[in-house]
Amino acid sequence: MKQTARFVIAASALILIMSPFCPARSAPAAEGSAGFQFLDRLVVLMVKSVAPGKGTVDIGPDIIRLAKELKAAREAKTVDDLFAVRYGRLLSAVRQALLMDPEVLYWPMYRYTMVDFIEERTGRIPAWKDILFIVNDHGGAGVGLGMIADAVMSEVVSLHLHLENLARRPEILQSYLDKGMKGVPEEKKAP
Repeated sequence: MKQTARFVIAASALILIMSPFCPARSAPAAEGSAGFQFLDRLVVLMVKSVAPGKGTVDIGPDIIRLAKELKAAREAKTVDDLFAVRYGRLLSAVRQALLMDPEVLYWPMYRYTMVDFIEERTGRIPAWKDILFIVNDHGGAGVGLGMIADAVMSEVVSLHLHLENLARRPEILQSYLDKGMKGVPEEKKAP
C-alpha cells in the first residue's frame, strides 16, 4: 500500500513538473529542428511512462531507439556535438533510472554518477536514505524516474536554451571576450 501511494505521488509530481514542457507548447521557432524534436520525444516518453491508467509502460526500448537516432543525427551533423553529448548523458541517466537490477549489482557502479547528475542539474544533493530506500525497496529497479524528474527537466530546459541560442553563441562569446579585454591594462595587451 505504501509503495503504491509513493508511486502515485511520484508519478503525479512528474506529470505536473513535465506538463509545461510537452511538445504541444513548444515555441514555434523550435519546429523542424532535430534537437528540439529529440527533446520533445524524450519528454513525451517520460510522461507516457508515468501517466495514470495505463499501468507500467516500459520505455527502455524507446530510450535505446532515441540513442541510436541521436548517433545517426550527430554523424549527419543535424545536431551539434555539445547537444549530442549532453542529450546522450540525459538518455543514459533516464535509462539507468529505469534499469532493473534485482541483485543490485549495477548500483555500486553508477550511484555516485546519478547523485552527481541530480546535484548538477538541481543544485541539491539527494538524501542517501531516499535513494537507498528507492533502490532497495523496488528490488533494485534503479533510482526511478520520480527521483530524477527535476534533474531531467532542468537539463531539457538547459538544452532547449542551448538550441535557441546556438546561432548567437559566437556573438555572446565575443561580447564576453571584449568585456574581459576592457579589464586588462593597456601595457599587457598584445601590440
